[in-house]
Amino acid sequence: VGSDLDFFVDYFKNVTFKKALDVACAAGHFGKVFPAEKIYTTDLSFNMLKTARESMGFDMPVLSKGEFLPYKSNTFDLVGCRIAMHHFMSPCMFMADTFRVLKKGGYFVLIDSVVGIEDEELNRLELIRDTTHRRSFKQEEIIGMAEAEGFLTEKAETFYRKHPFEAWARRLNPSEKQYEETVQEFLNVSPKVKKELSIETGGNTVISYTDKKGVFIFKKI
Repeated sequence: VGSDLDFFVDYFKNVTFKKALDVACAAGHFGKVFPAEKIYTTDLSFNMLKTARESMGFDMPVLSKGEFLPYKSNTFDLVGCRIAMHHFMSPCMFMADTFRVLKKGGYFVLIDSVVGIEDEELNRLELIRDTTHRRSFKQEEIIGMAEAEGFLTEKAETFYRKHPFEAWARRLNPSEKQYEETVQEFLNVSPKVKKELSIETGGNTVISYTDKKGVFIFKKI
């Protein structure tokens, strides 16, 4: 369990929701810690929904994009989305539909990569490794998008996550050419970016880098 999940669990330790939705659930690690009587899941991958159902016990999976949630308005007390929004074509549409399916007083918990000064550079590096990457946003941009849809920002926290480079760069089974390109791009970044991302190198290899994860607690008022 990562520090972002620990924060989430502690924040809602005295709350029990009736209906909760995990959007882009992947293997279901976020939904598994939801303090809810019923947990619904959506993902764009049938295999991920199958994995979440078999390993976490979820019994109501739905194949769906995050921007088009197939649920009635005012349905859920909690909607969560973890480490996924940077893949979405339209984060604003996702937030608008999340607002729609939440009941008044319901919570939207977003956990995702956030960027700082070198945001354009980190997004460029991410895209080399993963062509489905769209954009990681600055903390203030995420808050601005959510509040534009009508959410109240209740809490925003930032956590640092250190990534062993080899496992991170090979996670999506890239070709050797793509892997080597990712390595070279990390090795060739400016000293400013290297410091920003705490990139550790050894000779012609990258050992690790560190990025930031934002945890946002929004409320529909």
